[in-house]
Amino acid sequence: MSNRSGKNGGSSNGGLSKGNGPKKGASLLGKKPRPKKADGKVYVRDDAPRRNQPRAAEKVLPQFNKRLGEFTIDRLSHDGRGVADLDGKTMFIAGALVNEKVTARLVEEHARFIDARVDQIIIPSPERVTPPCQHYADCGGCQLQHMPPAQQLLMKQDSLLQQLKRWGGVEPKRVLAPITLSDTGYRSRARLGVWYEEDGSVSLGFRQHYSNQITQVDECLVLTPALNQLLAPLRSWLTTLRTAKAVTHIELVKGQSDDSLGSNAIIVRHIKKLAEADLNSLSQLAEQQQVHVWLEPNGNTGLTDIQGNSCDPRLHYEVAGLRLAYHPQDFTQVNPPVNQQMVAEALALLALQPDDRALDLFCGIGNFTLPMARQCAEVVGIEAVESMVLRGRENAESLGIGNATFIAANLADMTHTQLQRLGGNINALLLDPPRDGAKDIIASIQRWVRGKQLSPKRIVYVSCNPATLARDSALLADVGYQLDAVGVLDMFPHTSHVESMALFLLK
Repeated sequence: MSNRSGKNGGSSNGGLSKGNGPKKGASLLGKKPRPKKADGKVYVRDDAPRRNQPRAAEKVLPQFNKRLGEFTIDRLSHDGRGVADLDGKTMFIAGALVNEKVTARLVEEHARFIDARVDQIIIPSPERVTPPCQHYADCGGCQLQHMPPAQQLLMKQDSLLQQLKRWGGVEPKRVLAPITLSDTGYRSRARLGVWYEEDGSVSLGFRQHYSNQITQVDECLVLTPALNQLLAPLRSWLTTLRTAKAVTHIELVKGQSDDSLGSNAIIVRHIKKLAEADLNSLSQLAEQQQVHVWLEPNGNTGLTDIQGNSCDPRLHYEVAGLRLAYHPQDFTQVNPPVNQQMVAEALALLALQPDDRALDLFCGIGNFTLPMARQCAEVVGIEAVESMVLRGRENAESLGIGNATFIAANLADMTHTQLQRLGGNINALLLDPPRDGAKDIIASIQRWVRGKQLSPKRIVYVSCNPATLARDSALLADVGYQLDAVGVLDMFPHTSHVESMALFLLK
């Protein structure tokens, strides 16, 4: 789940709705509006420099932010925006709740719908709450803080069930209890942007709503306390850089390590060579804060230490009683407590027996594979990213798990013949695909079942996109799989992201 190969790791802007093609009729504006900057104006660049680099002359477009009128909200969209109607077009209003009367401002007009945002709340919903984060009005990292956490969870569950029925034509026999824990301090990694102002000031934080500009974040509601403590020292360091505008992003990672530096890490992405003074002050920061620091030079896919030497570091996390090693650039879940419960739920749904043989597709470093291996005869994990497969093998060896095999392969190209070479039948299958789902591999599953080759009796599908889960559910139903159970995983509280887990049984 989350953002491996397009999966969402959490801090992002944007909704789920997309246009479906051109439609005749008058436009509100006559031309497509452009995103705004922090001053509320819209800018068009005469060139296209890279983000955070010096810009050429800009001109203002006045259409963005246009007042659209007064609206009563009928319902919520799948991503939690209020839905209303304007001149026959569906309008999605960010920040609005059901039964509220609001005024709205334009964000962007599409062929068949309109994106807008709340301007003023005339009649508020009794469900509305004061957002707990001081940065919520500007920061694009969270979208639902005006909604109580319990209501957010209900909205996500309704969204999941509606999309399964509408797009997949399926309904579960039972709905699982949501997996939900703390709605604050849960995020163990985050990628922060850096923004340089003309006056020399620096912002470190997340992108603003409808903009590439960065909101300065002094404290993030969803980051772990340990990572929050790094924000002020890092911003202070950025303001002293001798190499102007060298750093574009900083990634914070909370893990567990094997040395005295502690469990937290900082990855500094830079597009210019840092001055010796910058590196020295960064080294001092690392020592003071007891964190690891690695550099990610522009154009380099790997990491270096502060001295510029290539390195291959490891952090660790725990799941199902196992301690897994990972490289800081590997995909890992950002909410460790929910990940623990998610893996436990998957194991319960798979109901593996000692003589079972299981397959884990999109296996990563073995987050599910290795816990599964302790409950059955053999597990084969397949992953496209070779470096993560190597990490999975390292973990299996260090843990003394000899019945887990990790294979690097493009899942879209996996054939039945290749799987047959692994030997034996597959009793259970786990899928954990990126946002675009598992359409190609499910096409292979359809061939296996129709050809009476491999026929896993139980499939657990971990999803970060209800729309692709719905599509894939319909494909599985075509070859006799019934959606037995589905439930929400509250991996990203206060955001519109809907994570879920589904169990399919072969009739």
